[in-house]
Amino acid sequence: MPESKSSKSLLRNSVNFPSFSDLPDENDVDLTYYDEGPRGFEPSQHWCFLGEIVDSYGLGRILLRVKDKDDQVVTIGLYTDDRGHALAPQIKQGHTVAVLYGEQHGFLDMSVGIRVEEPSIIKIIPCSLEQLLKASDDVAARKLNGQSRCCGSCGKKESTSDNTHLRWCSRCKQTSYCGEVCQRKAWVDGHKTDCKAFVWVQWFAARNWGVFNGYFNF
Repeated sequence: MPESKSSKSLLRNSVNFPSFSDLPDENDVDLTYYDEGPRGFEPSQHWCFLGEIVDSYGLGRILLRVKDKDDQVVTIGLYTDDRGHALAPQIKQGHTVAVLYGEQHGFLDMSVGIRVEEPSIIKIIPCSLEQLLKASDDVAARKLNGQSRCCGSCGKKESTSDNTHLRWCSRCKQTSYCGEVCQRKAWVDGHKTDCKAFVWVQWFAARNWGVFNGYFNF
């Protein structure tokens, strides 16, 4: 069942972070995302498409094949002035593409995908979509349950009785460690990637997706 707009895990929210099939069509006015105002129809809230890179191709213009949250594989065509070549060094299979205000676009070959013309609305996040969604879930669970802090490596809980003081990862501020040994071990064991996911979840969480007061940019 799709997550509701009030979903506790931000990136599971199917309204502000829709799968491809739920994106507005560029030729229609989707009242989920637009309201009629004095100057015509204007956005009423923000949205962002998330997809994991499956493949990329194209010599003159870069095209990405990405898998969304529903496992549907679609094409993202990079129609920026440089035809996407500035993004080329960041494009890696398994990384996540985020497209702000993505719409369903009909390409000349009769396929339907997403056309990106502005470089400021697309970002490649260096972790998988699964890792990004899990980070969002973890942040939501921590807020909801008020989980006590414990070391992200050995699991030792913070305690004043035995003088155990944990310190946050200085970058993501989401994972704590009881000392440098555990922090170094956790970095090698996977926090290097998880940390990047947490940082981007914080970027998304710092914005009000339900109220439109001007376009977001990466």
